[in-house]
Amino acid sequence: MLQWVKLNKYYDLSGDTANAFYHKKSKGIWKEGCEYRKAADGVIWINLKEVNNFAAKSIYKYR
Repeated sequence: MLQWVKLNKYYDLSGDTANAFYHKKSKGIWKEGCEYRKAADGVIWINLKEVNNFAAKSIYKYR
């Protein structure tokens, strides 16, 4: 299985949206170099292994 996929492929695989990704990124929920990384050519890559780890550990808290 691939560990890193381009952002658009991640959207296809997960059903997540661009807004959801940018929210996680801007709020620091996902950290660059862990769940995602921006390559020298500007392409954003998603680490599927770390995203799975994030999902497994996540607990939803009501606000």
